[in-house]
Amino acid sequence: MLTSLIRRRWAVTAAAALVAVVAVGGAVLAFGTGGTDGSSRGSGGSPDTGAAREVNTAGIEYADSLVIYNGRSHYGDEQVFRDFEEATGVDIELRGGTAPELYERLRREGEDTPADLLVTTDLANLWQAEETGLLQPVTSETLRTQVPERLHDDQGAWWAVTTRLRIPVVSTERVPAGAVTSYADLGDPRLADRTCLRTSNSEYNQSMVADMIAKRGREATEALLRSWMANDPEILGSDGEMLAVMAAGDCDVGLSNHYYLARALDEDPGFPVAPAWPNQDGAGAHANVSGVGVVRGSDAAPTAVALMEWLTSPPAQQQVVSRGEFAANPQVPPAPHIRDWADVTIDPIAVEEAGPLLDEAVALMLEVGWR
Repeated sequence: MLTSLIRRRWAVTAAAALVAVVAVGGAVLAFGTGGTDGSSRGSGGSPDTGAAREVNTAGIEYADSLVIYNGRSHYGDEQVFRDFEEATGVDIELRGGTAPELYERLRREGEDTPADLLVTTDLANLWQAEETGLLQPVTSETLRTQVPERLHDDQGAWWAVTTRLRIPVVSTERVPAGAVTSYADLGDPRLADRTCLRTSNSEYNQSMVADMIAKRGREATEALLRSWMANDPEILGSDGEMLAVMAAGDCDVGLSNHYYLARALDEDPGFPVAPAWPNQDGAGAHANVSGVGVVRGSDAAPTAVALMEWLTSPPAQQQVVSRGEFAANPQVPPAPHIRDWADVTIDPIAVEEAGPLLDEAVALMLEVGWR
């Protein structure tokens, strides 16, 4: 089956939907301050949303429908897809699941899959899908102008939609400012019985550990994880649950994707948990992405690419940042209440190196006792 899939490998192109000229430098989150046409933004720093839901349909012959395997089904992204649907007449069917579930579904279905597009919350799973021939390369100048080079595959098999940082978070009531400045600090003996972590089943934790192995080596990563486990962390089912436990006073230091905290602070500026930006004098905060790729064998590939162009355009990206994530398109700044977080030094996941290490990462987490 894989041989027949490879024979069908081809690059698709699509007309531009919304074009943004972007520039990105270094490993620091950087965002433009003007609109894509050079105009200034409003007083709140957000793009002018007067035409926020326009989709340029010129030059594209759209398919009747798209089936999307959507790992972001719990992120409230439906409106972004509905905007495209209303503007183009394309009927969009969203089928949800976790990133690993969707990858396994695609692998199982092979060339018989009904899916046209894979949207997932974890880059390692996109890498696996591309590596096993489940995604096809895409050529689009619009995507290349809207998504920085470090946030897409060289062959265009996957493209980032958002960037998310996995960082230590601390109680503002029980942890002094500056007490936690690195991932290693979660293993500080002074924090024994005061830490909490999400389960090792979390794809976010698995990708982070795979990235650590790729960059630090297995021995150093094992030592780090054992120090975390030595503090007997409370193991929780989600980042949201972790923040709630911390706010209730039952945990002082945790590890969370930044946008969970961003949302909590948006709802309650006095929420008693703060980010503790790690390794700012070194590599920086671990950065993963949510992303998208066209499924190999899709009968509607050009329409799928047009949707990808829309998802990474400033209007659609503005909807993304309103929920606390960082836009892949650097022309779109973070939400106002976390705008100063954009100056954080980040350590982007080494996709090609970390992807093959996922199984080893999971095995190591279980070996050190991370439930």
